[in-house]
Amino acid sequence: MTPLEPLRALGLSEAAELSYLDLMETGECPAAELGSRRMLDEAGLNQVLAELESAGLVRLRADGIVPVPPRLALEALAERRSREAALARESAEILSQLWARRSGRRIDFELLPSHEAGRMVLNGIQGDARERVRAMTLGNLSTEGHQIVDGLFDALARGVRYEVIYGAHVLEDLNALHMVQRCVEAGEKARVFAHVPMNLTIVDDRWALVAARRSPADGRPRVAAVVVHDSPFLTGLVGFFDAFWRMAVPITAASPADDGTSRESKQLLTYLAAGLTDEAIAREFGVSERTVARRISRLQELLGAQTRFQLGLQAARQGWI
Repeated sequence: MTPLEPLRALGLSEAAELSYLDLMETGECPAAELGSRRMLDEAGLNQVLAELESAGLVRLRADGIVPVPPRLALEALAERRSREAALARESAEILSQLWARRSGRRIDFELLPSHEAGRMVLNGIQGDARERVRAMTLGNLSTEGHQIVDGLFDALARGVRYEVIYGAHVLEDLNALHMVQRCVEAGEKARVFAHVPMNLTIVDDRWALVAARRSPADGRPRVAAVVVHDSPFLTGLVGFFDAFWRMAVPITAASPADDGTSRESKQLLTYLAAGLTDEAIAREFGVSERTVARRISRLQELLGAQTRFQLGLQAARQGWI
């Protein structure tokens, strides 16, 4: 959110926000005058006024529009929304109990009907998280591209801890690796594991989103997603994640080091941990594959590692990555 978008963050339209800022500057005025200044037709003006009145930001009178001080209006709006949120939680609990009573069993799972529903839940996680998010990812299961989930940086900024395990094949794409490094620089703790089995996100140990690809009889892949609520199964998913976290190799940001050699070595180890090929690493550094192989060999000698896998483990133990 930029300083010029305080009302859009609350769900108001751009036209409503700009109209309110206009009224803050000019004070009360006839509706027609505001519409003329903002170049709004009658329908657009009516929509803007309805939004502002609903938020308590203006009072409408026969002779014009009166802006209400923003703190007074928005504190009242915040109070209303807090009450609505509390009522929604109470309603969810009551209806879930009725559902469970009717079906004769606990409702620990909610199967999501579509990929879009799963995407909406995933994007909503960042706003719902209070303290900690743990996730493992195969990448976007429905497309070939990768993207940073909506609201991640805002959640990190307000203190939510993120621990994310990436499948090695996700980070073979240098663009994806750069996205991960941006997240690490913002505060995310990231690790890589060769074979991540599913997309999993656990929110504050309160609930989880699980998604996996399935191949039906018609041969077209589908994405199955389910929300897991507080239950023994959720406890199992937490233990499942923690076991993978202990085995995974840390990914660090490309932060400055004491000299160019150590910084480059750290970056090289990060790329190796991410599963990049020598060819991809060479392209990233702008050197030949032979040069990459020589640098890896020197690191193996330095750390006493016989294989690249051992190199990754030793580097992690030394705190190099």
